[in-house]
Amino acid sequence: MYGNRRFEFFPLQVRTAYAEALERLEELEVTNLTANLASCSLLVRNIRGRKYVYAQGRLADGSARHAYLGPLNERSEAILERFNKEKAKAGLEHKNIDMLAKMLRSVDVPSLDPIEWRVVSALAADGVFRVGGVLVGTIAYRCIAGYLGVRFPSASAVTADVDIASTTVPVAIIPEVVCPQTALERLEMGFSPMLEADTALYGSRFKAGDGEFKVEFLTPLKGRDTGKRTEIRQLGIPAIPLRFLDYLIVEPVLAIALGRKPVLVRVPSPARYAVHKLIVAQERKASPKSQKDLEQSFDLQRVLLKLDPEGLEEAFDDARQRGPGWVKRVDAGQAALIRLFGDPERSFGG
Repeated sequence: MYGNRRFEFFPLQVRTAYAEALERLEELEVTNLTANLASCSLLVRNIRGRKYVYAQGRLADGSARHAYLGPLNERSEAILERFNKEKAKAGLEHKNIDMLAKMLRSVDVPSLDPIEWRVVSALAADGVFRVGGVLVGTIAYRCIAGYLGVRFPSASAVTADVDIASTTVPVAIIPEVVCPQTALERLEMGFSPMLEADTALYGSRFKAGDGEFKVEFLTPLKGRDTGKRTEIRQLGIPAIPLRFLDYLIVEPVLAIALGRKPVLVRVPSPARYAVHKLIVAQERKASPKSQKDLEQSFDLQRVLLKLDPEGLEEAFDDARQRGPGWVKRVDAGQAALIRLFGDPERSFGG
């Protein structure tokens, strides 16, 4: 049985190094964002009953800058506390983070290939993930494996695209607009918008000048597809509407995209990714990708049944509570998974 193939947790020191690198990257993102602000300060604003963290200050030319950092939670509260004591020394932090990342790569924590890393790094530098973008697809799966501290048999798959999903965030929460198209153009890889049969989708997909590498921007489709142009406001870009995507990108987690340098990204929560793959597999049963979807879900479920069984159960419950169509797809996907690979609850293997 496939389930007898063992997955392998990385040693404790590797998982500890990953956690430290992730925390340092998050702090460094705040530091980099505020480094060019004179008299910079961090503040908390209450908007529609929820609290958000912002940086404010002035640029060298005297113009004001007001940037969104994220929702107020335990992690951002800790950042606020440390920021108010002392600004981190960015150069030293970069060196420390790079040393940790080098150690992670040396033990084969899942990494991006050079082209994937260049693209993801450019989008991250532009602020795409900071303002709500979520990395999805196979690259995200590799990042999730590192986040969980596990080596998956199914995490070695390669891809030829980067998929970014997001929803429009009100301007009252995120006032700024980033420009991922400009970030792609700066790579000098010949990225340009692809021709689309549906003109409403023009500008949602970009293809490199050589080869088949693509970058796609996605957004949840809710209700009936009207065919109207759907844009992600804070990315300043149109997006391809997809059903079931809203479930996947709720409450994403921070993770590291390993490559030449570590990059801070947002990816779906592992439990939601596992359940979403069951649904996606049912949507493309005629495609060879369906088995890959189920394989990824199987491996994730096996690990989560050890690391976070309550979180996995909550993810299943949330999906099933969304309606009979969701129940049908989730249950059919899980049944197909068990037929192919065995029952995850009886196939820990690690």
